[in-house]
Amino acid sequence: MPRSDDASPPDHYARLGVQPSASADEIRAAYRQKARETHPDHNPDDPKAAERFQTVKEAYQVLRDPERRASYDRARTTPQVPKVLRITQRAPAGCGGYLWRVFAGLAAVGVFFVLEALGVWAADVWTLALAVGGGALVAGLITALVARRFPDEATDVSFRLDAQRFQMRADGRTVVRLAWDRVDEVGVRNEGQMVMRVDPGAVQGLRPVPPVLTTVNRRGDGAVLRFDLSDTDVPPRVLSSFLRATDPIPAVRGDE
Repeated sequence: MPRSDDASPPDHYARLGVQPSASADEIRAAYRQKARETHPDHNPDDPKAAERFQTVKEAYQVLRDPERRASYDRARTTPQVPKVLRITQRAPAGCGGYLWRVFAGLAAVGVFFVLEALGVWAADVWTLALAVGGGALVAGLITALVARRFPDEATDVSFRLDAQRFQMRADGRTVVRLAWDRVDEVGVRNEGQMVMRVDPGAVQGLRPVPPVLTTVNRRGDGAVLRFDLSDTDVPPRVLSSFLRATDPIPAVRGDE
């Protein structure tokens, strides 16, 4: 869930045991009943009775006044936007991205068997060095190609967004850190996709970090970053609300 330094308003309706649609008479009757149940004089052996009675009294003072009740209802139904939004993966990624490590070991074993079949171990030292070096180079090139095709999947990804910057960390290292003045536009979609169009100079050398940072597409006038947040702990509507309500984050567009 999104974290916030701002506490949500207490549920005064729950304190009195009534529905938000309750009439003034229903609220008054509920208060009288709750006051009798929680009054310290009726609960001499309960050290927390005075505290509970005070919360019931506070709830009634708010809900009995039409203006205070209307203000409370607005605050209660309006989503609370945190000053800092933190997003984390709900579950570690799979190990499919590490397939190339297994392949590297198999390639090394394959080179050994090829050299054994060619009988290079009995050759002179220069032939042996050339065969081993060449075989290792071929295995390394094949492994590098496979590694690019199957990049590592980060198993621990987190985001931190505030009014100054956007930051992404993966497996203990900072992958992206962008001040909002380097971001041209942010888009959020219902399926959990976030798209950012940024200054290309701000993401030089950046590569995808699956399964979250799925695309880094550099264009002449900017770079486009695509994030898959469908498996994180913050729903798209919460992220969208934060982006819209926080200055100076650029305008948000997308299917919401």
